[in-house]
Amino acid sequence: MSGDIKENVKRRSIWLRLVFMIVLGVAFNVAELVIFAVVVFQFLASLFAGQPNDQLTRFGRNLARYLQQVTVYLTFATEEKPFPFMPWPDEPHEKAPVKDDGNQPDQKSENAGDATGKDGAGEEDRTDDTEAADDSEDANKQND
Repeated sequence: MSGDIKENVKRRSIWLRLVFMIVLGVAFNVAELVIFAVVVFQFLASLFAGQPNDQLTRFGRNLARYLQQVTVYLTFATEEKPFPFMPWPDEPHEKAPVKDDGNQPDQKSENAGDATGKDGAGEEDRTDDTEAADDSEDANKQND
């Protein structure tokens, strides 16, 4: 057993990985500061322009992917070294989601009857029908 430990300690690859881990650990901390700056700029863009900046959104997505790659490497889940040892992650650009102005119906409330096996009529609809039938019975009794 002690022979295995001596072999592991003498392995050049493990010490080289330590160097990469230190470099990538520093890069991770720098990227955290960059994320904070992106957050501030995106907030200001949303505040003054009414929507986030598309280029910053894409950059933020790529930066998040990079941090994920660094984390996977640092935790020994992969041997693939992230940027700068491979290309920068470049995910396709997606448009920012359209703002919800509150005028669109909520799908959960529309489909509430579907999950329970009902015909889509909500309980309040059935209550209104029952009350209307009761009112018409009361009116008939009063007319008699």
